[in-house]
Amino acid sequence: MKEQEERRRVGIMDIGSNSIRLVIYETGNGGGYQVLKECRESARLSAIVTPQGDMPLEAVSVIVPVLKQFADVSAAYEVEEIRAVATAAIRNASNGKEVIEYLNRETGITIELLPGEMEGHYGFIGVVNRIDIEDGYIIDIGGGSTEVTLFRDRARVSTVSFPFGAVNMNVRFGNETTGRWDESSVNELQQLVLDAAEKHDWISQYPDLPMVGLGGTIRAVGKMHQRKLKYSLEQIHHYTLEAEDTDYYYQQLPAMSNDQRKRIAGLSKTRSDIIVPGVIILNTLFRYMHCSHYVISGTGLRDGLFFEWERGKDNVIVEDVLEYEIGAALHGEPLPRQRHLRWVQQLSSELYEALGEGQEDVSNRKILRTASLLYRVGMKIGYHDFEEHTRYLLTTRAVAGLNHRETVLVAFIAIFGSKGKIKKRRISTEYADILHPKDEERIRRLGAVLQLAAAMDVSETQPVDRLVAVRKGRDFELTVHCHTEASMETHEITEAVRDLEKEWDVRVRLVVHMVSKS
Repeated sequence: MKEQEERRRVGIMDIGSNSIRLVIYETGNGGGYQVLKECRESARLSAIVTPQGDMPLEAVSVIVPVLKQFADVSAAYEVEEIRAVATAAIRNASNGKEVIEYLNRETGITIELLPGEMEGHYGFIGVVNRIDIEDGYIIDIGGGSTEVTLFRDRARVSTVSFPFGAVNMNVRFGNETTGRWDESSVNELQQLVLDAAEKHDWISQYPDLPMVGLGGTIRAVGKMHQRKLKYSLEQIHHYTLEAEDTDYYYQQLPAMSNDQRKRIAGLSKTRSDIIVPGVIILNTLFRYMHCSHYVISGTGLRDGLFFEWERGKDNVIVEDVLEYEIGAALHGEPLPRQRHLRWVQQLSSELYEALGEGQEDVSNRKILRTASLLYRVGMKIGYHDFEEHTRYLLTTRAVAGLNHRETVLVAFIAIFGSKGKIKKRRISTEYADILHPKDEERIRRLGAVLQLAAAMDVSETQPVDRLVAVRKGRDFELTVHCHTEASMETHEITEAVRDLEKEWDVRVRLVVHMVSKS
């Protein structure tokens, strides 16, 4: 009898300055993980800090029922551990220790008061394990603090936590009645940010690095920008922005009223007031640091805490972001399918090398490898029409390690062999804002390679032992060696060869060689 995989679950609670969140993760001993449940409640704890700097326990008590229900949710999902952390609002309160003791006593949850540097540390882990990036700055604008982290060669170099965020700066400088900010308020906050940044030389010593943004402010800016452009991909993770994109919101948002901002497409009504100080902080630091561009991360602190729980402190950074993501995607697949996908990937690689693409080899190899391993991911939804499910999953769920263009390329290469094929209109029109002019040809050529490789193992039993492929000009000699009966494969290979000939402008001489058992 097949041994059942052991599954483990953890609940990560983040008691932030603007909101309180719970994420329940599940992982298995075979590798991979998934998010089972997310809960969020608005808190705005930074707004209840008195002028004397303390948090009245009576005001804090409103979050006790929320934390208790989060604990109930965690129990319902049978988590083995709850890791609960509190960040800037409670950390910066003069009675922060008393607040933590009160919450521990009232909820029965052990809550850790996270130092600012550790908040930046976990945010860094959440970024580098989900975005394939070597060097950069990370900025995490929360409700009551802003963490700035420098990383080089995927290692954290420096972190600083500033005691200003979107909520507490809105309380300090914002207009509660109208929501409009006058020029003097904007300038005061900007100067406060600059004065703090200038105390840390490393913040301005590495110009032209990307700024990776975490938190609600940068995500809100990204969503507004996507809606403004009618962006074709439903993903915010790894979305990029240029300096002028945030300049626009820096110039436009402060003078608007809350009611006007609530009508902006892509901006949550609950963020219509605090978006202004958030954008001022973001824009000011970006300009001061002379960063090259923005990269939005959909992951951060909570993900970093999860990775430490799953992988341990000594091995918390994954070696290869994309490979780890692929492993997570294959997690839970039947073993015959996993063997099939690995074999299809090997065959597609051999075919591609034999065809001799030349330019952009590295990029194409990465895209083809990913598409080969994920082309059946849609079967997680259902077997029938799995190709359309695959396209849906790949274009709506971020694939860590891929940028948006690579994501679309992988999605359409993966479904090239589907019954309806790829319609030119869909590629050239639906994703024209993401793809390059020659990407349609790239999709068809790599898709034809994947289709042929998949045809060689349509039974998912690996009857093809090996292949020998040699290209001489337009002639492509392909000998397929089978170690067992392969009638299903023979038919599919013949069909797939026609597409390969068309897309690569080659003449295929196909020989299927059956190795007799003696």
